[in-house]
Amino acid sequence: MTKVEDAVVAPAPADRKTSPGAGARVDGGTSRPGRRRGLTGRLNAAVAATPVVFTDAAVVGFAIWTLLYHLNLGLNLRPSVVFLAWVVLLPVAAYVAWRFRRRDAVVPRADDEAVAAPAEVVTAVDRASLLRRYSLPVGTAVAAALFAAVGTGTLSWWLAAVLGLVSVVSAWLALSGRGGPAATGAAPVVRETTTTPVQAYVVLAVALAAAYFATLIGRVSLDDVFYVGKSVWVAERDQIPFRDFLFTEGVLPGGSANPPLPSFEVFIGALARALHVHAASATWYLLLPVLAVFAILALWRLVQRWAPRRPLVVFGVAVAYILLVAYYADALNTYHLPRLTQGKSVFVHALIPLAWVYLTDYLEHRSRRALVLLALLSVASVGYTTTAVILLPLLAAAAGVVLLATRRVRDAVLCFAAASLYPLLSGVLVQVLRGGVEEAAATYSPLLPLRTIYELTLWLGVLGVIGGLAVWWSPLLLRRGAPQQLAAGAALAVTALMVPGLLKFGGDLSGLTAVLWRVPWILPVPALVGVLAVIRLPGLARVNRVLAVALPVVLIVAFYTQGKPMWAGDLVQSKPTWRMPETRKDVSFWIKNLDRPEGLVLAPSTIMRALPQVTTEVRVVLPRDLYLTDYGPETEFSQDRLLLARFADGQPVSIYEVDGAMRRVGVSVVCVWKTNTTVADAARYLGLERFASRKSPGGMYCYRTTAGATPTTGG
Repeated sequence: MTKVEDAVVAPAPADRKTSPGAGARVDGGTSRPGRRRGLTGRLNAAVAATPVVFTDAAVVGFAIWTLLYHLNLGLNLRPSVVFLAWVVLLPVAAYVAWRFRRRDAVVPRADDEAVAAPAEVVTAVDRASLLRRYSLPVGTAVAAALFAAVGTGTLSWWLAAVLGLVSVVSAWLALSGRGGPAATGAAPVVRETTTTPVQAYVVLAVALAAAYFATLIGRVSLDDVFYVGKSVWVAERDQIPFRDFLFTEGVLPGGSANPPLPSFEVFIGALARALHVHAASATWYLLLPVLAVFAILALWRLVQRWAPRRPLVVFGVAVAYILLVAYYADALNTYHLPRLTQGKSVFVHALIPLAWVYLTDYLEHRSRRALVLLALLSVASVGYTTTAVILLPLLAAAAGVVLLATRRVRDAVLCFAAASLYPLLSGVLVQVLRGGVEEAAATYSPLLPLRTIYELTLWLGVLGVIGGLAVWWSPLLLRRGAPQQLAAGAALAVTALMVPGLLKFGGDLSGLTAVLWRVPWILPVPALVGVLAVIRLPGLARVNRVLAVALPVVLIVAFYTQGKPMWAGDLVQSKPTWRMPETRKDVSFWIKNLDRPEGLVLAPSTIMRALPQVTTEVRVVLPRDLYLTDYGPETEFSQDRLLLARFADGQPVSIYEVDGAMRRVGVSVVCVWKTNTTVADAARYLGLERFASRKSPGGMYCYRTTAGATPTTGG
């Protein structure tokens, strides 16, 4: 009888011509006799190796920087000194990596010789057996996706979570029903998938296009005042701001947005200082394109390792999903090109896919190199975001569960340790030193509703159904062996945590309620959605030929009609730009260059958010109101700043209260738009004297206080 597993996953004749044969090597080379060694051949080989070399080098390089940065937490050297040490160590690391790569031969599994050959072409299918084996996981996944994406009310969510669990567990049982890989841990078909030159040229073209397009997106993120502002501080002062640098100059303790672990913003500041460029320019013009290429190549590597067939099609649909299903704040794909300069965005769109790649390589090939890279990725992840302290151990636990289920205890321990040891130790260190990671944020940000958590990662409606199917069908659709096992573990972990009450319990236990909505980030959703484009039904050759064309088209049309692209709202500029309107940037530099008295500057809220991204020489009253939460929203410190911001924005306020707040905060300069008559009318009473005027666009008057004002609240 024809094996059901072979019918589902056997490579089609069209796929086999792209599958390396017995002469393929893991490192991307070939052993074909008579291979041309000319310039063209060398160029093609170099291009084909670029995705692996670039992404691995990025992981290793930033891991070394993060290790140096964390070591410096005790030494307290200047960032420029740490940066110099990093530059010196890079060639050493490159040499060690080269030597390690040469010695890291693939250790074949004991059962590889018996199962490494591709399965025979299937000519007959036992449809009754297929229905018995796969109807439950397929059907429950459809129902779960519908309840999660379309349903309303608590009952529909309970049904979605329970049916999702049934789908994953039944898929696992179906795959292991006859001693298959899910049961034994074997890898029945280990295809040595390597990037061909043609694929590499296409992927690199997409990556470079994404890099340029990223610099044209003019989307403003309110968090940039912190991220870019911190880099500006490092670049201008050559100091790491461990305490508050937005409201005061280190007088207040650092807020929840400024834990000591992330090293990313300090790296940008140190790089800008070394290159003698503005930190914002280094962020938007230099780092952003590099990070865009990094994220696109990381996506390709995961697609190439997990896709059962036609990886370029899967990759293209995944990229379309990222571009067309974005825009809304905190949606998964909005953390791609529009926000890649924030460490958490690099983590979710580059390091999460690479973590799955390294796990796959280790489990399938016993690659010591992959295990070392996984450990270094865990270090780099902590350097990008404290979210890694939570999500990487969860990702590793998800992989460990399936390894334990297949009685691979040693692999489970090694993989979990490599991916989790550094993040967990870092989290414990912060817990001891600061009383918890993002503890203050957790006290004022409640856990989001489960349907909202689902929406932020997988969306709702038609797109939510597609996202749900991509997750719950993934154990059935991906390439056999490690990809199926890892996808099953990830889907099982996320679905289990979405059972009502479990995330809340975890938040209450850990004090990390504010960030637990990011738990679904361990799923490489764009890649999983892309795999839906290459679904093939066993035994239906004519139908499959139609599906090969129809599925990618239908998916992209759904993305275009149901989603909202990341450039919606006329956000694309004609040339590369900082992520702020040009007028706002010009006004900020104009205020910086004024001959100002010492003290804080009060300006419209948009300008006060922009000024910390321009310079640390100008201290503003209210960089962003959200960050006041760390210092007590109802305190006089916070209320004074909120009142003054409303005054500068032209809102009706009590002039008597403004007078007292200005004295307590220590305002020395007030700059407002020329259309703001409220300030002009109150100028005489407040003792304001106009000393500067700016023409339109960005027409503005600036006043200085004539009476001495001394802050009494640490401002």
